[in-house]
Amino acid sequence: MVYRYRSLVKKTAIVFIITVTLPILQTSAFKIKENTLLKSTISLQNKQWTFIIYMDADNDLEKAALKSINSMEYSGSNKDINIIVQLDTKTIFKGVRRYYITKDMDAWSIRSEIIQNLSEKDMGNPDTLVDFVEWAIKHYPARRYCLVLWDHGNGWQGGICYDETSKSHLSMLDLKQAMNEIKKFNDKNIDLILFDACLMGMLEVYYQIRETTDVIVGSEDVIWGEGCPYHMILHDLKNKPESNASTLGKIIIENYADYYSSFSIAMGAFYNNLLADNIVNKLDSLAQLLIENTKEYKKEIKKAIEETKTFDVGDYKTNYRDLYDFAREIKNLVPDKDVKEAAGELMKSIDNTKIFFTQNKNRGAYGLSIYLPVKKSDYKDEYNTIDLSIATHWDDFIRKYIKTNNAKSLIPVHIFSKKLWGFLL
Repeated sequence: MVYRYRSLVKKTAIVFIITVTLPILQTSAFKIKENTLLKSTISLQNKQWTFIIYMDADNDLEKAALKSINSMEYSGSNKDINIIVQLDTKTIFKGVRRYYITKDMDAWSIRSEIIQNLSEKDMGNPDTLVDFVEWAIKHYPARRYCLVLWDHGNGWQGGICYDETSKSHLSMLDLKQAMNEIKKFNDKNIDLILFDACLMGMLEVYYQIRETTDVIVGSEDVIWGEGCPYHMILHDLKNKPESNASTLGKIIIENYADYYSSFSIAMGAFYNNLLADNIVNKLDSLAQLLIENTKEYKKEIKKAIEETKTFDVGDYKTNYRDLYDFAREIKNLVPDKDVKEAAGELMKSIDNTKIFFTQNKNRGAYGLSIYLPVKKSDYKDEYNTIDLSIATHWDDFIRKYIKTNNAKSLIPVHIFSKKLWGFLL
């Protein structure tokens, strides 16, 4: 098994491979049944939930995608739930397919009906995402919608949904644009968005779509295996189809934790529409105080950063650190009363915005990461363009700290001449 991580470092490719035996879906080869297009067998009446799954496997995730769809087929759509998938692969078939997922216990083949056969689409283009989601909402209406973005991920730096045919991906600006257009069409927020991809559980990502999504689920760490265990998630939701978005978020995380109980995980669900009033305001207050006190408490801040939980992938340093853990270390180490109070308020705000979180073998993880580089060479100028940097002084604190701390980096220096990949298999 491998995990789904996409590095921005270019040149040679590496895959981190971990072998594991999973309880089901252990097939190494799949068949896709070429069904005729589904025309009249699906009721268009409103249901409780529609899962809209944007599955970009136009890369090395083809096998993982088929396993994931097969997992969905163990449950399938029913009178309360629609499961719609848009699948793009690199070599298995040409173009893009849209599936209505139906119940099927055959672990060796995909038997769900093909609703549409489309020409090749750029899954890294926000317009492609908008077109699919609007189409799904129009043709498969429901009381609530769960949007799943399924592919590689690399937080705010690398975004999500890498299309190798088009050499593109969805950036933070792309994601915001797409979600704004979807909200305009739907006339309300998407109830829940699930990032079934590595490293997307961070404040920068969530804040970018704060006005278009009610609940958000993501992983601070890598995503393992075939991704989320949809056979378990959908089974539980079928038993309680009237569940709201926060309950579904908890269902997703509980089942992910059970399925990957022997692996390191750090997955959380948050009320995304409360981020601005809660976490982001408190973060800004702390950032301003840290800017004022950076020189005086340089050693204490440095120690706090050193002790904060990080989410690296192999030798690649993401500079993603757990926000709650950072605030906790600042509160414990910096003696200034105002700084301590602000750090404590930030911790409370994270707790108050968090719906559910679980971690395993990830001490210091609390559900939400943030970008915090400590070297000038690691700071990305693009960071200045995302919404969190525009709304807060967090980026100013990072630059002030880097300028003040001219000593050796807290992170060992690694010279790369390769492109790193982290993928699900």
